[in-house]
Amino acid sequence: MAKLKDNPDHWRKRAAEARAQASQMRNEQSRQQMLEIAEGYERLAENAEKHKRRTARSDLPTSDIGT
Repeated sequence: MAKLKDNPDHWRKRAAEARAQASQMRNEQSRQQMLEIAEGYERLAENAEKHKRRTARSDLPTSDIGT
């Protein structure tokens, strides 16, 4: 089972949920804070994707690296 920290889909879903909550907020400061949280989740998704790519490359046999 993949760890959540390595799952970009999980973090993108969390970002979408945070944006949905932000759209329901009346207080501008609270809405902005929730949008910042969503941006943080997007960064986590990007980091998870980078990690998956690095891990996939390290799984290649040495002769396949760089091709």
